[in-house]
Amino acid sequence: MLKPPQLRRLANGQATLDAFAHEAAAETAAALGRAGRKLEAALAALERHDATPGANRDRDELVQEAADCAWALFIQRDFLGLRSDHHLTGTYKIPREVMIRVGVFAKSRRGG
Repeated sequence: MLKPPQLRRLANGQATLDAFAHEAAAETAAALGRAGRKLEAALAALERHDATPGANRDRDELVQEAADCAWALFIQRDFLGLRSDHHLTGTYKIPREVMIRVGVFAKSRRGG
């Protein structure tokens, strides 16, 4: 049976994490960073759409895409035990119309 990563004490009394724990922590940070960048990109696309007269993308799709990215980031943070998401709306400047759709899935565009 595998044991979870543990903090280990060296002979000199210093604490160290085993290699697996270090790698897991690095990947966790990288994954959160990727999720945050995806949200930033989706919000930027929505902002560009609003600033471009006659934009060719459906605004509703852009709002949903941003909401899906925010939801993914919130879920990932929750899974890691980071339960306070209230500051994310300010950090990422998530508009209210996007927040309203977080966790709401769009209907499939394919028949069904």
